[in-house]
Amino acid sequence: SADPPRHEEALVVIAEILQQDPEDADALHCKLVCLIQMRSFDEAFRLLSSKAPLRDNHFERAYVLYRLNRQLEALESLDRCPKDGGGGVAELRAQVLYRLGRYTDSAQCYKALDAEVVDPAELAANRAAALCAAGESEAAEKVIAATAAMVDMTPDMAYNKACCVIERGSWREALAALDEAEALFVEQAAEHGETEEEVADDRIVYQVQRAHIKHRMGQLDAALEGYEAALRAKPSDAEVAAVASNNLFAVRGRESNMFDTAKKAKALNFDEAVEAKLTVPQRRVFALNRCLLALYMNKVKECTAALGKLEREFEGSELPVLVRAAVLAKDKQ
Repeated sequence: SADPPRHEEALVVIAEILQQDPEDADALHCKLVCLIQMRSFDEAFRLLSSKAPLRDNHFERAYVLYRLNRQLEALESLDRCPKDGGGGVAELRAQVLYRLGRYTDSAQCYKALDAEVVDPAELAANRAAALCAAGESEAAEKVIAATAAMVDMTPDMAYNKACCVIERGSWREALAALDEAEALFVEQAAEHGETEEEVADDRIVYQVQRAHIKHRMGQLDAALEGYEAALRAKPSDAEVAAVASNNLFAVRGRESNMFDTAKKAKALNFDEAVEAKLTVPQRRVFALNRCLLALYMNKVKECTAALGKLEREFEGSELPVLVRAAVLAKDKQ
């Protein structure tokens, strides 16, 4: 097998070169690439923002901004990339548009990508996710079916197919599709040599989706059990934990021990890195539920603090106004 990249050692050598010539464009570019590969995006952005004479770096700047969740700036940098920038530019544009909630535009970008340049299975999974988020679940299923006729079905394709069926509201079909997706994931994970602990952790997302389907079917006890089991397993993916927490609160509502609910739904208080991965509808629901949870527990200050995000997510809507009125009424009590 190939030796793992040694970016930290490379940075030491690059630092020695730059000590001799601080304006060495090749060394500066290599430093930027190393920082990106090491996921040191804040440091990469500082380098990009410095007066260092970096050569044309619009794509790298766009990627760093994307990873820092500064999507509008990322889009501006992508607009400055050469028109013949290749599949990388178009693929990043599709990802940025998805993060911005422009799902139809994102799907169009994925459609325009060449399947010979980008892995066709990955392309199908991502395009289907964008179409599904845009409310075009049947079109998304057709994309997956067409690709599956040419290449082997992957766990991501199978999972996104199940999500499409959920959006259609065909619950029993969705459960069957989710079971197939999970079985395929387990099979391929074993082939790739994942440990039992890694596989168990990765399977929690299927458990949460299965609970979500039961929730939508009105099987609230089964849904509650699924969400609580998922949270007890302490998933390493904070996005999965946030979804389980949000849905747990949605099932339990205020007709329960609110202290217990708040304790189990603590993953609703996630950071910007997790928020960046959520869809626009998810962000809105989570922002609302954070406010309601604080309100039900008479935590007026927490609710007021959460209202700022709610107002940003529901700009122009009366909903934040109603929640603010409820907070003021609580405060006067």
